[in-house]
Amino acid sequence: MTGSERPRVFHLITRLLKGGAEAKTIATVCGLDDYAFTVGYGSEYDSDQVDRLEREGIATKQFPLIRHYNPVTTVPAVLSLARYLRREEFDIVHTHSTEAGIIGRFAAALAGVPTIVHTVHGVPFADDRSAFLNRFVLACERQAASYTDRIVTNADVIADDYLERGIGRRDQYTTVYSGVDLDAFADAEPADDLPGERPRIVMVGRLADGKGYEVLLDAVESLDSFEGSVCIVGDGPLYESLTTEIEDRELADQVCLTGFRDDIPCVLAASDVLVLPSFREGTPRVITEAMASGLPVVATDIAGIPEQIEDSENGYLIQTGDSEALANRLETLLADAELREQMGRHGLERANRFSVPTMVEELDRVYRELVGEQVGSTGSNV
Repeated sequence: MTGSERPRVFHLITRLLKGGAEAKTIATVCGLDDYAFTVGYGSEYDSDQVDRLEREGIATKQFPLIRHYNPVTTVPAVLSLARYLRREEFDIVHTHSTEAGIIGRFAAALAGVPTIVHTVHGVPFADDRSAFLNRFVLACERQAASYTDRIVTNADVIADDYLERGIGRRDQYTTVYSGVDLDAFADAEPADDLPGERPRIVMVGRLADGKGYEVLLDAVESLDSFEGSVCIVGDGPLYESLTTEIEDRELADQVCLTGFRDDIPCVLAASDVLVLPSFREGTPRVITEAMASGLPVVATDIAGIPEQIEDSENGYLIQTGDSEALANRLETLLADAELREQMGRHGLERANRFSVPTMVEELDRVYRELVGEQVGSTGSNV
């Protein structure tokens, strides 16, 4: 790279779907002008996301051998990616998520890429995964960290967790909170087509293992005299099984699956409480979105969530799998509109640290430090 050229940065993510990790990645490459970005992704992708990147002038590249927790294709994926990286001569490789983070960093080291960055979007070690898988991922993360110049986490507690597990060194870590377009949520008009009555409990996310949907259903079953509704917003592999389970539990009159919606600000504006009883997370964007919408949140006390939710101030924290605690907190909030409003105000005050401009500026600073030269002024167009 000469002084007149923009640094060439390659982002790699396992799946280019419509989740929080993808949103953060897309906001980064669309928000920084002083770099030439390419976004790589594995076998699973959403064509709308690819089209959006290409409309923004961001190059894309699919790597079909990168698959979600598929060890059979891991070595071929590393070799294929290394050949590509060696040919393209990127200045920085920036990986995201567990599989792409391991494959991408091994390949970048093999290809001799000058600078390697990895973002941890969520802690991959969880009680609901097998002990063998946790040990395998831990071994890979420790090795990959030795090739990594900077490890970006969504919360300080995630960096502490990784260091306690022997992953990398303290000086490798930087915390950059996931950014959200706060204005889009503060100014949203409530959706008028959501099923059920208010007060409305809402859960937004991919319908996949680890999100705690069964914990929510257990809690709803135990609620006394609940006359509101529950909307589960999102799509994914659990859609059919959740539909069946809701029917089998005879909860269909109160609990509805809406499928994927692209108007989440309007959905949150038409809701009263956000729940997120996940078993594993990073620093979930949907919690920031709920804060920006003025909603109280009930979520599990894991990863970066306590850096978003101050217990009893803008929501409640519960332990993973504790449906009784979730039900108790929901009963408290559903019975007290004034408390919901008060917690919502506290959430609005805390949301500013999670804005897109702040996130982009901090990632720009990371790149500048690693590249070792100035590449423009602020580099931000958000």
